[in-house]
Order: sequence, then structure tokens, then C-alpha cells
Amino acid sequence: MKKIKGLFNDYGYSLVEMIIVIAIIVIMTGASFITLSVMHSAKAKEAASSFETELAMVISNSKNKSIDYSMDGVVQDSEKNYLMGLRVYLASDNKIYLQRCVISNGNIYDSDENSAFIKSINVGKGKGTCLSAYVDVIYTDNDGNETKITGAGDSDSVFLAFNKKGECVNGYGTYKFLKKNGSTVATVRVNKNGSYHVD
Repeated sequence: MKKIKGLFNDYGYSLVEMIIVIAIIVIMTGASFITLSVMHSAKAKEAASSFETELAMVISNSKNKSIDYSMDGVVQDSEKNYLMGLRVYLASDNKIYLQRCVISNGNIYDSDENSAFIKSINVGKGKGTCLSAYVDVIYTDNDGNETKITGAGDSDSVFLAFNKKGECVNGYGTYKFLKKNGSTVATVRVNKNGSYHVD
């Protein structure tokens, strides 16, 4: 069998070819980082949008409505003063959730996802709406105190509560939605009167 001349050689790659390959790798790596950054920004914006949607739902459900927490078809006297709330927390899967909850007179935050009522008003078998593992949430109250949602228990969860007029009686302030690198993508300001504004 005759060897075709010029088809194979032992010279390897030239310096120019190596530089071109390295340049292509650098460009592709840079493009992937930009794509990831854009995706994480989109996740944070989506999280703020989900928060706004849940806020609107909880405020709507709180206005002039009684809560049948025991789900027995009758609103008991003890249930008449229950408030609708929204819990913002980090679950064991390292994702932030928005869980609708009930807040009693004694400031007992009832966010037990095992209860039938909580399961009935929340998606995810009672856990609530999942935001993302790529999003951080920081709550700042009117006095400037910051709480980062860390998942260390209810003390690091943030609870919003709304009365029957739709006014926010707990948890009003600023909610920042950040990418994991710490840059703020969206901000939601919740006011005492129950109004809110998204930036």
C-alpha cells in the first residue's frame, strides 16, 4: 500500500495554531461566565416577581376573611383573630421558599407544613413557592436592622402578617434579592399600609 505524500506528517501543531486554540478556549470560557451571570440575574428577578405575586395573594386573602384553620367548616372564636402571613425561609435543600402561614394573637407563627391547612394554601406539600438556590434574600426593617435568610430556624426566617384591612402589621421593610455574588438585582419595599413597590 502506498503512503499518500503530504497526508500525514510528524510536525505537530504550530505556535500560531496553539495560540488560536487557546484564544477560542478563553472566549468560550468568558461567554459561559457571562451566560451564568445573566441566568443568575434572571433567577433573582424571577424570585422578586414570585414574592410580589405571593404578597398580592396573601393581602387579598387577609382582607375581611376569617380563617378556618382546623378545617372543620366552622370558624371557631379562637380562629376569628388569626392573621394571614407569609414566611420567607431557607429550607434544608438550600433553596429559599415563600410559605403562606397563619399568625395567631399571641404572635405564635404557625408555619408547620405538616398541617392540613398549610398544605391546602401552599404548593410543594406545604413548603411553599420555591425561589432558587442561586438567590439570596436580605430583609431590612424600618430601623435599618438586616436579616439574611440563612435557614438557621424561625429566628432567621422573616414573617409578614396582614390584618383584615390588608395592612402589614409585621415584616414591613425592604427585601433585597441578590445573586450569590452579592449584587442586588431587585428590591421590594413593603409598607405598613399594605402597599408595596418593586424596583
